[in-house]
Amino acid sequence: MELLFAAVVTWLVIHELDAMYHHEWRFFFAPIPVTDETAFRIFTALHAPALLVVLWVFETPDFQRGFDVFVIAHAGAHLVLRDHPKVEFDTWFSAGWIYGGALLGAAHLYTTL
Repeated sequence: MELLFAAVVTWLVIHELDAMYHHEWRFFFAPIPVTDETAFRIFTALHAPALLVVLWVFETPDFQRGFDVFVIAHAGAHLVLRDHPKVEFDTWFSAGWIYGGALLGAAHLYTTL
């Protein structure tokens, strides 16, 4: 099951790379008066400690289940916000990372029950 959870994490990481390509920081930083470049840098830099935490507690079963739930909820948020003008994930490629990660998360969560 470690490989399946590694796939969940991998799909989310690749989605986050795609998020940088699709300017996702513009959605989060819209109400904050910073430049686009500053928002990009903050958004990108925040991923380093987030990934460090994931790697630190990677093998913890409770973390894995929580991460699975997060990835599924994350896909739900993308589904709800898919028509928002600042959300640019409108290709099958982006959808594959978002919803594929959720399917992997659901599969991993099922194997841990």
